[in-house]
Amino acid sequence: MIRYLKHIVRIILMFALIMCWGISLGYANNIESNNKTLNFYFENDKYNLELVNSIKESEKELAVVGWAEESLQSATNPDLGKSASELNVLAIKGSSNLLVKGSNLFADDLEGCLIDNDTSYKLFGSSNCIGREIVYNDRTLVVRGILKGSKSNMIIQIPDDSMKALDGLTIDGTDFTLNKIEDFKMRFGISELAINGNVYYMLAKFISMIFPIIALVLILIKVISSLFKSRNKPVLVGIYIIMALTFVFIFFKVTNIKISIPLDMIPNKWSDFDFWSKMGKEYKEKIEYVLYMKKYGVDIYNIENLLKSALYSIFTIILFVINLRVIKINDIKQLIINNGVLVVSSFVAVLIIWAKYKFDVNVAMIWLIYPLYLCGDYFIKVHGKYLIYEDEVNTEIKNSDIIEEAVC
Repeated sequence: MIRYLKHIVRIILMFALIMCWGISLGYANNIESNNKTLNFYFENDKYNLELVNSIKESEKELAVVGWAEESLQSATNPDLGKSASELNVLAIKGSSNLLVKGSNLFADDLEGCLIDNDTSYKLFGSSNCIGREIVYNDRTLVVRGILKGSKSNMIIQIPDDSMKALDGLTIDGTDFTLNKIEDFKMRFGISELAINGNVYYMLAKFISMIFPIIALVLILIKVISSLFKSRNKPVLVGIYIIMALTFVFIFFKVTNIKISIPLDMIPNKWSDFDFWSKMGKEYKEKIEYVLYMKKYGVDIYNIENLLKSALYSIFTIILFVINLRVIKINDIKQLIINNGVLVVSSFVAVLIIWAKYKFDVNVAMIWLIYPLYLCGDYFIKVHGKYLIYEDEVNTEIKNSDIIEEAVC
């Protein structure tokens, strides 16, 4: 009975680990953006639509959107006599797809709007709201789609004749280096720092990948430890180096991690030695600025997902440590059984995560990272039986001869 309970506990621990890691990845992917944007957050009222129009006239190919957030707003559905209050409304000048995922509100669509699911239920009693009309600030607006990826409840376009002060500006920063950013700010009189729009996603992605990184590091430590023990045996040293490189290659292949240097970290001239100190100082300022600046709807949404991703990543690491102590693999049969359990656990976890959270985490690393770790760990444990160096063989023969002589 106790034996069966131990097996059940192991299965639960492995399943819980995959579940927590999948949810952590899901929350991180939830704030991934296809656009490499730069955000400028304005702390005073000196910027308005003139800035956006000036940029569009000068940089016709550059995607740009100015935005302002208004809280405690209300909207009504006169046909059904329903209303929604205490809304956070994001008023923009430009295309909404630079700011949020999902449905797009085009720059010239002054008669359209996007609303979130909660507001749709308040005004229409369902999420079937596209093409229907609402009234906001004496403006009749047609719902163009459901708003996702923001804590704002509604997005509208700012009229061309409005003198509304902007809270921020977002541009497509795909080809912007540090020097190009400075030139852009100088040309349009912007003094605020340029913040990478993917900063929360990059941090969440790194945190969610701590578990596979730890697994790789543990394997490499064991390989390097074996290498140092055999440092006087060139053949074994070569084998261990190949093993280490193989594990690293498999890790990057399965996780699909791509290491690249951002454009804003590359100087125009390699002889520009002041660039690096300037860049370090600016990054320090940006980190402090992001920590203490006022947070808007998009930022709050990203921070919430980041914190949830971090929480489940911590659970994953704790479960991994527990699994290391509980799951001991001594033979190939146990390895096959445990990997089979992990594959089934991954399948069930992917389905549950999709059903409950709508996160698509059906990726190779969910299925392969932990089984590959177990395989690598087992191989390192048993490889000594098969990799016997000639000196060791001779020593064993001599010891055997001595024992035989003593017996005789």
